[in-house]
Amino acid sequence: MALFLEYLKYNYPTLLLIAATIIMSLMRKGAKIKEIVNIYVMLAMTFALSVLEYVEIWIDESGADYRLLYYKAMLVYWLYPMILLFLIYTVGVKHKLLIAIPQLILMILTAVDLTGTCIIYAYSETHVYTGGPLTSFPFIVEDIYIIIFGILTVRTLGEKNNTKSAAIIFIVVTLIAAQLLLDHGMPNEYVPCIISGEILVYYFYLAAIEYMNIQQSLTRRELELEKSKTDLLLSQMRPHFINGNLSAIRGLCYEDAEKAVEMLDHFSEYLGERIKLADNEKLISFCKEMESVDNYLYLEMQRFPGRINVEKDIQIRDFKIPPFAVQTIVENAVKYGISKTGKRGTIKIRTYTEPADRYIVLCIEDDGSGFDTSSVDFGSIEHVGIKNTRERVQRLLGGKLEIESEVDRGTRVLMYIPQVRK
Repeated sequence: MALFLEYLKYNYPTLLLIAATIIMSLMRKGAKIKEIVNIYVMLAMTFALSVLEYVEIWIDESGADYRLLYYKAMLVYWLYPMILLFLIYTVGVKHKLLIAIPQLILMILTAVDLTGTCIIYAYSETHVYTGGPLTSFPFIVEDIYIIIFGILTVRTLGEKNNTKSAAIIFIVVTLIAAQLLLDHGMPNEYVPCIISGEILVYYFYLAAIEYMNIQQSLTRRELELEKSKTDLLLSQMRPHFINGNLSAIRGLCYEDAEKAVEMLDHFSEYLGERIKLADNEKLISFCKEMESVDNYLYLEMQRFPGRINVEKDIQIRDFKIPPFAVQTIVENAVKYGISKTGKRGTIKIRTYTEPADRYIVLCIEDDGSGFDTSSVDFGSIEHVGIKNTRERVQRLLGGKLEIESEVDRGTRVLMYIPQVRK
């Protein structure tokens, strides 16, 4: 019991640092630090070292068989450089087996010394330690690994242009300092505390790297999202639509200048609204959306006189929707529905409440060519407009979008928007 209390007295900093590292890693479950297994292994080896240093005291005080000291010394000689080896593996190396050769040689020599060869160490029956001709070899192996660790981490920092180099410098310096102090007589029982502190610092270093990687990933995703928004805007502003309207306006300039000015005004308003709302993730009023829809339909009716008929039954106006939600559906009705028939077609836009009065229903239907809904993947890139609209209705409104269609019978799109209770 007294020995246990003495162990706690001298090792509670080590135990606290080990516990702190484990608790921090468990609290950061969302952070996927791929080297965390190595961290846990190093903590386990550090704890084992702290215990082994007191095993010798127990052997001396209890008068146990001196041969137990051989096993204790062998494990200590194994664990010190092995912790450094795992640090190196945590940094990441290609030739792991090659780097492990000094450790393997050390393990073989210390195991051979169990037979009393005294290559590195030996103990007498009176528990007196004797150094062999290669007694400095374990320290040489540790020095080799400290140098390799320092070189690899500095190289890694240089390649990644990392700003967290202070942690690495601290670890390398303290490792060298601890090794020098050991060479000049520092008691071994202080080393586990130093190592556990270095492991905690290194964990924070890895966590900082992971956080930086997450931030960079989020930045890339934001850039990709902005690009997709721009691509979506450009794909919706179809070149043939823009060129067709410019050609129609140009023709009217010679035939009906007043009509050309009117059409140009609508075209300008249409483009202006699309550009202004391209990055808008907020909701806009239904009436504001319909201004853009009306401009689009006006332009299409001027380009194709007598081909498009529009009917409206707007019972409810006071609600909000995502930008382009109606316009995307109306454009699809013109392009894929009415235009394909080669005949005059009608687009109906209605708003009403469902019988249960939970939803405002926005219904957009056409009597165009229609299609088989079971053969269409609305989540594919070919239908990015509908996919984007459906996702925004769900995300921004908590609503839903349904599509009904029959070949040669037309298409109906129903947008269900939850009622806002006042």
